[in-house]
Amino acid sequence: MSRLRLPFVICVCCLFWAALGALLGRVSHHALVGLILGLLSGIGYVAVGAAAADKFPLDVWDAKLLESVHAPKLYEMIQALCERVDMEAPILYYSTRPEPNAFVVDRREGDAVIVVTNGLTRHLDRDEVQAVMALMIARLATGVMGSWTVTSTLAGLPLQLGLSLRRGGKEALGQALLTVLAPPAAALAWLGWDARVVTAADHHAAHLAELPGALKAALAKIEAGQTEEGATAGNPATAMLFAVAPLPVPPSGAPLWRRALAAFPSLHPDVAARAARLSSSPINSVAEPPSQPAGGR
Repeated sequence: MSRLRLPFVICVCCLFWAALGALLGRVSHHALVGLILGLLSGIGYVAVGAAAADKFPLDVWDAKLLESVHAPKLYEMIQALCERVDMEAPILYYSTRPEPNAFVVDRREGDAVIVVTNGLTRHLDRDEVQAVMALMIARLATGVMGSWTVTSTLAGLPLQLGLSLRRGGKEALGQALLTVLAPPAAALAWLGWDARVVTAADHHAAHLAELPGALKAALAKIEAGQTEEGATAGNPATAMLFAVAPLPVPPSGAPLWRRALAAFPSLHPDVAARAARLSSSPINSVAEPPSQPAGGR
């Protein structure tokens, strides 16, 4: 079922644009023309989003290639984990964000990518980092991360305009756009999201790393390390790619635009619930899902 979600997301995008075109066309008494133009616009939007998906999550988080000479132990760790599931090792990128976290991008062209923040290795010990890397590899092994990468891009492109305006000093206009655009963007992300994949990947990662306690501790540290500043540092639509949603719960009295963005982290299962599921599944009884080559969509 998870594999059918991306085609469904694409259909919804096209239908939304077609309906918008028909509505605008009806105002000018050319509803059919508006419908056709809207549908063509939707197809174009999907094509642009699919083409940009390989780079969009990396660009919005300002991720840079991490050469193996600068992180040999991390590369060795990932290589050893990938050998256990007969998977080609992804390449590493890094983000300078101080909050601990990691996310994965499954690309159509080139190797899959794991992005680690500077805060990950600063706040987590070696076993916890290994558990998080196992989680990223387990996500890739599900075979759906390519679909999630495209979905997060389609949902995130409209938000990027509001975020860019806000960072460029036009806060009022940017915040207004985020308030309007966040709910439909979050709904689109929800259509492509499957929480069961997260649960299965958590269990697979605990089995793969043989460190269930370290994975639970890592998830808790990552959740505790998210900051309000980091909430809009990248793009909230990419939250579905992360180990833990990179947006904290909005504080009491938060403005409307910030509360609108809270719809994205709400897609993630609660970290406490994820930890409880890991505790209730002994490592020896965790079923390992069939591994699939990363990169397929």
